[in-house]
Amino acid sequence: MTSVNCIGQDLHYPLGHFSRFVVHDLPHLNKTGSPADLMRIGLPLLSADNQQLVDFAYHRPYKDKVLAMGDLGIYFVSCLKLGINISELHRVYSMLELFSSLTGLIPRDTYASYIAYNPAECLRSFTGDASEVAFITRHQQSDIALKPAVEELVKLQRNPYMPERIEILNAVRAAMRQVRKENAEVHKGVDPVFFITFFRDYFFPIKLNGISYNAPSGVHIAGVILTDLITGTADDAYIETTHELLPYLEPSEQFCIKNVLASPSLKQIYTADLKSGIDCSAELTLLVDIYDEIIKFRNVHQGLVSRYIRNQDASVAKGTGGFAFDTFLQERINVVAQAKCTVTDKLIPQSDMIIPKL
Repeated sequence: MTSVNCIGQDLHYPLGHFSRFVVHDLPHLNKTGSPADLMRIGLPLLSADNQQLVDFAYHRPYKDKVLAMGDLGIYFVSCLKLGINISELHRVYSMLELFSSLTGLIPRDTYASYIAYNPAECLRSFTGDASEVAFITRHQQSDIALKPAVEELVKLQRNPYMPERIEILNAVRAAMRQVRKENAEVHKGVDPVFFITFFRDYFFPIKLNGISYNAPSGVHIAGVILTDLITGTADDAYIETTHELLPYLEPSEQFCIKNVLASPSLKQIYTADLKSGIDCSAELTLLVDIYDEIIKFRNVHQGLVSRYIRNQDASVAKGTGGFAFDTFLQERINVVAQAKCTVTDKLIPQSDMIIPKL
């Protein structure tokens, strides 16, 4: 029986032989194996030593626990997909619940485990197919493109008059442009016919103890949520949805979002300054540019949904996050367009009123 604490021997396989099984054998079994194979080979590889498991859960770094959750979650979903009853997977689910209580993540596969913490050198996937690998790595590239700019954007909201504010807003505009390009690149790496089957088979909600948990989704990208909130595109409905999404995000992301929600957006700050006669036209013009990039990003997302889902099966109405495509995506575009319109109207020349900033 494999000890959980073999983490000390290989950081990429936190649950020992079980983790290796998930990385190297599970994709093949998902394509060719039977439910009996999945149970017979996978379950015995889980440690039966509860104390070692608890020690690991309490004392290992956060990323190790998320990776362990990912191994358990991807196996759990694979078993459910093959029709294995949840009651037969009690050991798997009890371990997921333990890690969930210590990571703040829902007890299944999540955006954090499937995308953010999924190591390229031993990638976790359901199928091992090149299309799925491209799907994961493109999302990772989007995260990399956006994260540094969003970190600076959070600082700017706290101190909206910092000397580097123009550089930060320029960086956010460039980052959103890069995220759009990374999303567009999905067209080159993911086969539409494969995707719709993959989407149906592995990205479904799971109901446990009366609670339904959605699959990993693009709506769980904290960087995009923070960009919307800080730049001022979010309306009341968006904010309500954000609260619904918080359980799917890492605790640090939840903490950051809650603090951002408690403060005025840059749009509110700079338009109020402009109204009082302080020249914030450069900042507001850059916000408009950022809004344009967000709209383009969401239009690309619309195109991807059409190509990979609507054109393959028009009966699929909801995304993996549980939201209806036709209304949700358009609402996201509309709120940004409204923010752009509001700021553009404020930028009508007011030369007699404006006091230049020193």
